[in-house]
Amino acid sequence: MSKKRKLSDIRKKIIKGTANVYTVQDLINRINNNEKIQFEDVDVVTTATKALMSGIAGIFSFRLSPPKTIRKFMDVSLNGISAFPGPCPNEFLGIVDLILYGTAQSNTIKNYSGGILFRDLVEGKEVDIIAKGEEGEIIEKKITLHDMQFARMMGTRQAIRNYFAMINPSSEKVNTIFSVLPLEGNYSQMSFSGCGAMNPFQNDPKADVFGVGTPILVNGCKGYIFGPGTRNDKLKPNMQTIADFKGMKPEYMGAFQTSYGLENICSIAIPIPILNEKIFQNIIKSDNDVPLVILNVIGRNKLGKITYGDVWDNNFLVKFNPKKCKDCDECPVEEKCPTKAFNMNTGIDRSRCFNCGTCFFLCPKNAFEADLKTVKFETKEIPIILRQSDRYGAIKLAEELKHMILKGEFPLKEPTGKLEFAEKVK
Repeated sequence: MSKKRKLSDIRKKIIKGTANVYTVQDLINRINNNEKIQFEDVDVVTTATKALMSGIAGIFSFRLSPPKTIRKFMDVSLNGISAFPGPCPNEFLGIVDLILYGTAQSNTIKNYSGGILFRDLVEGKEVDIIAKGEEGEIIEKKITLHDMQFARMMGTRQAIRNYFAMINPSSEKVNTIFSVLPLEGNYSQMSFSGCGAMNPFQNDPKADVFGVGTPILVNGCKGYIFGPGTRNDKLKPNMQTIADFKGMKPEYMGAFQTSYGLENICSIAIPIPILNEKIFQNIIKSDNDVPLVILNVIGRNKLGKITYGDVWDNNFLVKFNPKKCKDCDECPVEEKCPTKAFNMNTGIDRSRCFNCGTCFFLCPKNAFEADLKTVKFETKEIPIILRQSDRYGAIKLAEELKHMILKGEFPLKEPTGKLEFAEKVK
């Protein structure tokens, strides 16, 4: 007879302080130590991913003028980034509702995007608002997140189950969102994305446990899944999420500069109650069990397949040795760090570091320590020059969620509906 338990039973154990809650990384470490793990040993596992996620947007509502002064606002920008006001009626209210995309670029600030704006707001910084009324009136003011009546992040396509490694087979360098510097050709470099076995969909591939209405963490703040994401299918499931900006943590969000522009950073953590043996079998895996497909960065055709075990192996943190950081008039790391996390005088800003490895690749003095791995592909040994997911940050967020559950600060709830995925993206 298959083993199973009710969610109410797990909740009772949490209240009593007897629940066994682990992060995925906890389980991977135990598996690697040849420990035998059984169904009875695990009540909840916390999953997470911290990665580049293009499909995020901010939904805001705030006052721009006193009532009865301006009929309607037609154009609104935040730090030079154009937003989309409306569509709800706001005639003579002085209040604007708007949407601003994370990948949108500022017209007034160089290398500044919606993803950076979202982090700035969460950090409590003032942003400049310029709004134009229907009859040409101009309103200019400064505003903070605290001043906004409503401010939420919506994710349209998040926590994708499998992502890819990228290679450039051509003879020419390629500017791409999958590299910080132009990706060199002739199969000489590889970048990859994905947190491997930590990913929520790797542990619940058919969304049997989480679904519509499931509480989750988005950038460290409680949010919810509200449906399947855009461009989803059963082989590449993803989700839509929503959460309040008020309560998010800056270290889990922001933007990442690629050779083809800025991309958003976002972090998602989801608890998976172990209700039956099928769910248990899904979580008992290592990175060696999770495939990582290699694509041609030009055209995205498949070139081969490795596993996340080939790229992740307790090599999550990038370290810095300041004693080796000397005799450089201009620091290439300080200039090119994709999250602006390094300064020659102060070192690594851990609240911004993505552990991507760019510093290790660029530093002429070998002042950075990182194990980026080299992958065997056909007859070649290809060095990884960039990691576009922060496994260290994902583990940290999963740890936060674990402790919140154990303290009774995070609810475990049944979803109100199932996530339905298409057979295949058209």
